[in-house]
Amino acid sequence: MFHYRDIPFSDVSTIKCLWEKNREYHERLSKNFGGMYSNLIFEERINNFGAFDKDHIKITIAENSQDKEILGYCISTFNGVEGETHSLHVYDGVRGCGIGKSLMSSHIEWMKNNGCTNITITVAFENKNTIQFYRSLGFKENTIEMQL
Repeated sequence: MFHYRDIPFSDVSTIKCLWEKNREYHERLSKNFGGMYSNLIFEERINNFGAFDKDHIKITIAENSQDKEILGYCISTFNGVEGETHSLHVYDGVRGCGIGKSLMSSHIEWMKNNGCTNITITVAFENKNTIQFYRSLGFKENTIEMQL
């Protein structure tokens, strides 16, 4: 059984281990840009969210109800009518159990309840399973960014 709870930005370091697994996943997945992910540093990436006040950022964790192990997290923000999910990751061993869907659904609802009419998420082109997951939630491709 899983328990979901929001945490304040001041407790964001509790997701560092799982965030690192997300970074490593993308590093292995990307044939063309894996090196880009190897250079990401948790503290630098997370510090970007410090500019949001507590009412404009939502960080939710999914925990194992018994041992409180963090099995997933989601970070979203909004500014005016623009909402964005910046990072979502679910531990490999519990994928397919509905954790990602629960996390995303609560974040989408939160953004909509705060007046967001444009909600985005950026997904690596090579991450085909995740693209399918977001499609199942109603997201549609809009643009493709290309890099050399």
